Amino acid sequence: MITMANKLQKYMSPSIIGRGMGVGLLLLLSLLCGCSSDDDDPLKDTRPTFMTAERPNWKIDWSSNDDRPDWQEPDPTKFECSMDLVVFLDDDYLPYSSDNDMLAVFINDECRCVSYRNVMNDGGVTYLLHIKGSSEEVGKSMELRYYCENLHYMSIPQWSPLFEPNNLMASVYQLILRPEDGSKKYPHCTSVFIQHKNELPFVIDANDKLGIFSGDECVGVGEPDLYDESIWRIEAYSNDMTKPVQFRYYSVDMGGVYIFPMSIPLNGNFIMVDVLF
Repeated sequence: MITMANKLQKYMSPSIIGRGMGVGLLLLLSLLCGCSSDDDDPLKDTRPTFMTAERPNWKIDWSSNDDRPDWQEPDPTKFECSMDLVVFLDDDYLPYSSDNDMLAVFINDECRCVSYRNVMNDGGVTYLLHIKGSSEEVGKSMELRYYCENLHYMSIPQWSPLFEPNNLMASVYQLILRPEDGSKKYPHCTSVFIQHKNELPFVIDANDKLGIFSGDECVGVGEPDLYDESIWRIEAYSNDMTKPVQFRYYSVDMGGVYIFPMSIPLNGNFIMVDVLF
């Protein structure tokens, strides 16, 4: 029986290991797909299965159990400087957005602004922040914290804009907030590259879907690249409790889902998965 360790050892490239990629170890995992009548096939237990199905509604569940924070606006008389910041909600956040959501800015762990959503004519959501600070804090890093009421979800983006007074909505201060930015539920992100070198048994459709699953939990979802069929990319999100994951592909042309049973260990950086359809 071929174990995961055997497969990793077989497909791991020494030349890649020696290059110092910096973003992590590149794993080459071979997932073979096809029909075979050879009972001696050592990979028969790892071949994908196909299941007829309607188009699935795969999505990451960002819901959590974070308590609503008690953020308060600062006393404006304490600070002689201010700056403006515009933050846009990513489309993935919009289904959960409500008037009870809050976005706050902190400097030195002290709240300097609290903002509530503004719904635009096109349905988009923005947050307008008027941030207070002192002259001694010019150039200091600011921390953004976002609370989504419907998800009971707190996120603290890792990007930290600097406090620079008198900048009114400059393009550099127009930021986009995504559910994965600073997620406490899924703090780790792995870029999973799906590479296939054989001719596909279906025609790629714009409504095809890619999925990464830990058991029945969807931790990554995306669409194939219509213009580059050789490699598809999915961002997989995980925490310290996430088990190795599996890759699934839904084909509109075939009317069903390809399920690859081999477990893929997420490393928080990136991995390459070789598949044959």
